[in-house]
Amino acid sequence: MIMMTSFNTISALPKRFISRVERIHWPALWHFDRPGCSVSIHLRQWPPLIALGLVLVWYIADPSGEAAAGVVTLGGVLLVSYLWARAMANNVSASRKLRYAAFQVGDELEELVSLSNRSIVPVLWAEFLDRSNLPDYTVSSVRACDSKSRIEWRAQTTCTHQGIFNLGPWELHLGDPFGIFQIHQTYSQLNEILVYPQMAALPSSLLPYNRTIGDRRALRQPLSAETIKSFTTRPYLAGDPLHHIHWLTTARRGETYVKVFEPEASSMVWLIPDFDADVQVGQFGNNPEDSTAETIVVLLASLAAQLLRDQLAVGLLAGTSAEQIVLPQRGQAHLWTLLRAIAPLQPVPDRPFQQALAQAHSLISGRELFITITPSLNPDWPDELARLAHSRQGSGAEAILLDRFSFAQDGSPGRSVETARFSSLLSEIGILARIIHRGEIQPIPAAYGALRRWEFITGGTGRVFVRQAPRQSGAGISQMG
Repeated sequence: MIMMTSFNTISALPKRFISRVERIHWPALWHFDRPGCSVSIHLRQWPPLIALGLVLVWYIADPSGEAAAGVVTLGGVLLVSYLWARAMANNVSASRKLRYAAFQVGDELEELVSLSNRSIVPVLWAEFLDRSNLPDYTVSSVRACDSKSRIEWRAQTTCTHQGIFNLGPWELHLGDPFGIFQIHQTYSQLNEILVYPQMAALPSSLLPYNRTIGDRRALRQPLSAETIKSFTTRPYLAGDPLHHIHWLTTARRGETYVKVFEPEASSMVWLIPDFDADVQVGQFGNNPEDSTAETIVVLLASLAAQLLRDQLAVGLLAGTSAEQIVLPQRGQAHLWTLLRAIAPLQPVPDRPFQQALAQAHSLISGRELFITITPSLNPDWPDELARLAHSRQGSGAEAILLDRFSFAQDGSPGRSVETARFSSLLSEIGILARIIHRGEIQPIPAAYGALRRWEFITGGTGRVFVRQAPRQSGAGISQMG
């Protein structure tokens, strides 16, 4: 009867007033930090606190037995709830450990998630909120845990797309039995996952064997040499040796410039993809057969691997939301640097291809080949590419055109003639063009080695054995020969 009187009183308040009170961003009632985690207690339900205030006013105005019982009851509920919340804030913790990591599309990734309760009160509900950006993967869930106990479970997924992803940060929300207080635990733990892009066996017509300059074979000396002839300068980029700085140009222009040396015995190849979202066909993240952007990623990875095997120095210039520039180098070890830069590439709006080509003017030297990959039929970028190729004696340019009409679901095969005409226009200005149609580039499954997933076999006695497990977290990936 006493409680009914109190809650009837609070219910008589205007609902608009109560909703405004609940929307106010009140500071945490209690906050502390521990390694890797920030803990705070917040008031989740305001009506019980407002009811206690009203009953307290009632008791002061009319100190009756009913008013006293209401103050004691509501005060006891709030005290028990807060002490319960304090016990969980101090003694409940969670963790997640990456057990098996993926390196290529098709590998299985697995985490071990645990919830530990060292307090004497049970955890009636614990909500995990995951901020990971790995597609189709999350550890978000609601769990319960008894007092003085610990629970564990596995979260796993098969990686379906290349890229650089983050596992975490994440939060844990806890609450008392009455739902008055809520505990927020924010974990800053962050694991970076790199899933390498797929590769394909490229037709020989795509490889620029006839346009490279110099001998593609390695020099017969322990270390590759630099020529003493520097014929131009360019702005400094991260990774340039400090002894390449051209101090006269640096002093004259007020910013750091480095010398550009003429290669001695091996050509340099720049891969320049077009990731302008306005010219792409198909949804990014789908099968490469249905997306021009996915096909570009596969082509970049495959070309980089093949050209490096042919003893060429390969670089990357991708005009996306954040400029991706990898300076040309030789050797198979450089492949993993390129793949790491290629993996997160994806289409971005308002990035015309001619802008990316214009940025390459400050990077070119006298003996470089530019390979562009684009589905664009915009007449502006070929002129920019021609100026880029002809601005230094000995430079050359090639274009790989993706026939966007063959990738379109409602595309007519007859419209592919437009791509052929555009290819002819490129040839007229001295740019060799090759056309790729839908389905011509087929990714190779398990290009970096056998796919690592859980596989089991059953013996003759009925016992189950692990035939294959996913790749252990922290283990290296074998490089391709």
